[in-house]
Amino acid sequence: MTIAVVTDSTSDLPPEIAKQHGIEVIPLNVHIGDDTFLDGQTITSDQMYRILPESKEIPTTSAPPVGKFVDVFTRLSKDHDAIISIHISSKLSLTYISAVNAVSEMVDTGVDIRVVDTEQASMALGWTAVHVAEKIAAGASIDDAVEIAQKAATRASFVGMVDTLDYLVRGGRIGKARGFVGSLLRIKPILTLEEGEAHPVGRARNRKKGVAMLEQMVADASPLDKLSILYTTEPEAAQAIADEVANYAPDNKPVVAQLGPVVGNYLGPGVLGLGLLRAE
Repeated sequence: MTIAVVTDSTSDLPPEIAKQHGIEVIPLNVHIGDDTFLDGQTITSDQMYRILPESKEIPTTSAPPVGKFVDVFTRLSKDHDAIISIHISSKLSLTYISAVNAVSEMVDTGVDIRVVDTEQASMALGWTAVHVAEKIAAGASIDDAVEIAQKAATRASFVGMVDTLDYLVRGGRIGKARGFVGSLLRIKPILTLEEGEAHPVGRARNRKKGVAMLEQMVADASPLDKLSILYTTEPEAAQAIADEVANYAPDNKPVVAQLGPVVGNYLGPGVLGLGLLRAE
């Protein structure tokens, strides 16, 4: 049985990693004024981070339409016996629902399509999809793949140190971190996802201390199957963290990855973070 793996652009998977594992990435939409862009395709991360601080209109995002999923699933079904579609938390986006609705429209085709809500985002989602693709390549069935995805998502973590919560607040994605609002001053909040929503995990008095906290989180989470250091606008700072924690990464090679336009829209410039998958 051949099984296709699908995820969405909020996985922030570097294109070369998605290609290496044969993972199909469906872009979400970014809306700026009257213009609509495809996440990571017709608007780049760097373009988004130049626009964000200066935009008079608040950019918004939306899930891929049902028809996009139908088109992708139909194309993949020609060469695969089954499809597993692995997505961002349904509490953060309607992407999961869009994929589920697409499956319902294809029920008469006989294609075996499974959709998984990981309750994750960014490289926590990305690594989950990669892990599933690796297991499928090793012979996992579609039933196995669903169970593998669900278990991997519980071992995955996305952590971000943000300069401000303003972007989360205006985008309506503040979640359980609402208690931080109005009391931060110069404190750097560190957030994660728990049960699919933004959750505070710490606060640092300055950037240096925040970086040290991120590095300690890597150590505390080890042993790891996958590790990425994430950034929005400062690749050199992300690489410096990667160098410091390399001994915790498989083969001593953390992946440095940029947060895409959709995820970055809610976190803003200046973010440093982690995407990791703990070992079983």
